[in-house]
Amino acid sequence: MSSGPLKICVCGGGSNAHLVAAFSASNPDTETRILDLNEEEATKWENLVDKKEMVLSINEDNGTKREVKAKPRMVTSNPKEALNGCDLIILTTSAMDHGKYLQAIEPLASKNTVIVGLPGKPGFEYLCYNILGNKADLCTFLSFEEPSWTSKIIEFGNHVEALGAMQVLVGSIVRGRGICRRPPLMCLQMIHGSKPLFRPSKHFLEVTLMPNTFLCPVIMHGQWNKWDGKPLSEAPLFYHGMSKETAEILNTCSQECLEVSRAITTSEKVKVDLTSVQDLYQWCLERFKGDISNNADLHSTITTNKQFADVKHTMKEADGGLVPDFGRLVEDLEAGLVVIKGIALIVEVPTPQTDELIKWCQEKVGKEYLVNGELTGSDVATSRCPQRFGLCTVEALVNGKVEEQ
Repeated sequence: MSSGPLKICVCGGGSNAHLVAAFSASNPDTETRILDLNEEEATKWENLVDKKEMVLSINEDNGTKREVKAKPRMVTSNPKEALNGCDLIILTTSAMDHGKYLQAIEPLASKNTVIVGLPGKPGFEYLCYNILGNKADLCTFLSFEEPSWTSKIIEFGNHVEALGAMQVLVGSIVRGRGICRRPPLMCLQMIHGSKPLFRPSKHFLEVTLMPNTFLCPVIMHGQWNKWDGKPLSEAPLFYHGMSKETAEILNTCSQECLEVSRAITTSEKVKVDLTSVQDLYQWCLERFKGDISNNADLHSTITTNKQFADVKHTMKEADGGLVPDFGRLVEDLEAGLVVIKGIALIVEVPTPQTDELIKWCQEKVGKEYLVNGELTGSDVATSRCPQRFGLCTVEALVNGKVEEQ
């Protein structure tokens, strides 16, 4: 490790940005900058940080809560101020905002640049290569399957609560020709402490094809597929309200994902080991060990997970009641299901259940990706599926880019 403080730039302005920034800035061996491209939001946050320290409330496993204080060095909307000399650049935003942050990073990217998607979501590497161009070969990319903790903002700019962490968080590392100033995985572990355990995958497609991508859209489908359109008086439970029929659909989608990973592993065209891709049941057992009171099957594993207990469906007001807000499905499609379908098409693995899910989701959000089983819809161009980036072979899939001739 080189001398001097670890320099971290946290990108974003939401609860996840507050969380990661507070974890980082509470460590005396770090210098934490926050890049929020929303200028008004950045100015507000900077003024608040100037007046007093941030507070991070952490819910412990034993039911107690502890608080730590954190003092970021700066909050700014100026990429040059935030990124100069940083050891790690951590994207904490929605996947829908990754593009604009990567575009802000691109002019400043160099052989020492380390970009972390926390989470990255499927297609993160394809997007990085596309936006950073030739500079991408110098950079190192990390992409994790979920946020490090679930969190909520208590007071914008001042107070964030860490609600719960996974036991393990798997992430990919794509190393460029440049040399990282600090070991990135070690740095992430240092700023977070003992939880979660950050574990590297063998290949970025291992993270891309983990079946957690299906969780939210399948549960939304299960809840609202037969909805009569009448407003509700209250929001239903999200995970703990899941039916056994929905769990079966999750199992089927999970198996389709495994078939795609097996096809790549056994391909004679590439040498990639994706045998660590888990089915959703095993994924939940490992990530939420200690939080599940009944692990008899996938349904009970999800509906008895204490971290999921109070989560409700996102709703909006209409006609004197509440109706589902399907807006979040756009991210689930463009940085999730459509990416997995694109990979499945290239390796020629049929995914009938995933296809039905995509068709339902795209209808709910007024988008078009899948048409007659092919990704030829008008909205494919805003997704992260490999076809959008001209990646049409197994070799291009595993390299993340089209090789120059």
